[in-house]
Order: sequence, then structure tokens, then C-alpha cells
Amino acid sequence: MNKTIIAIYGTSGKGKSDTIKRTAQLLIDQNPNAKVHIQHDFTNDILLTIQIGTIRIGFESQGDPKSRIFKYNTLGQLADEKLNPKLGNCDIIICASRTRDTTVWKVDEIADEYDFHTVWISSFVSPNLNHQVLNNLAANNIINIINQLINEQL
Repeated sequence: MNKTIIAIYGTSGKGKSDTIKRTAQLLIDQNPNAKVHIQHDFTNDILLTIQIGTIRIGFESQGDPKSRIFKYNTLGQLADEKLNPKLGNCDIIICASRTRDTTVWKVDEIADEYDFHTVWISSFVSPNLNHQVLNNLAANNIINIINQLINEQL
């Protein structure tokens, strides 16, 4: 399986975090026997791993400049079990990112350092349509990508 970071990018307030949280919740619901380790719960931004069989998937919904991805190197923690044995050694990392500069560079840095492929996608945005429905659609698309990675079709 190709170790992969799926980075949801966009400007502030465009549904990145909600899409990531919805993806994690759907994955938990669809895999009731999965092992879940929650570092930060669903009340705000999440940081957690879901293990399905031998596949470990990490989620970090903070992706702003000066957020914990910099302060605590949470993307590194998801990639490397030496940095965090409970979270690390993920095969797939789902994270939020802005469209440019430091957060993009951080995703690229972790991908390069830990030999991850990167898939850049955006959340679904509309000024008029229901944001919750759009976030659910985007979350299902991410789950499709995860399944393709697990089945080694990507």
C-alpha cells in the first residue's frame, strides 16, 4: 500500500475541518471493530487515529498557520511512532491545509521526510447550497480514496 497524505486545502471557513471530522465519524460508523485512539475529540478540531485491521489512518483537522501542526508537529506524530507511539505509524493521514505557504510546506515536509505520497483535494464549497450536505459528499469522496488506497488501486 502507498503511504499517503490526503490534504484538504482551502481558505478559512470553507469546511475543511468539518469534512475531516465527518470523514472520521463515517469511517468509525462503517467499521465498528476499528480501534480508535482520540487525542482531541469531536467537540472542536480532532486529532485521532483509526486502525482497521493492519491499516492505521490518522486525522488532524487543524491546518491553520500557528496551529498545533506547527506547535506540536502533529503531522509528524501521525507519521512517526517514535514521536507518538499511540498516534504514529499511520499509513494514511487526512489533514487540513491552507492553499499556500506554511501549511502547504508542512504537508510537503512530512511527505518528503516519511516517504508519503500526497493527494491534494478541496472541500465542496457553495455560497447557497447546504454546507452540511456538501461536507458529507466530500467525506464520502475521501472514504472512496481511502478504500482505493487500502485495496492498492491507487
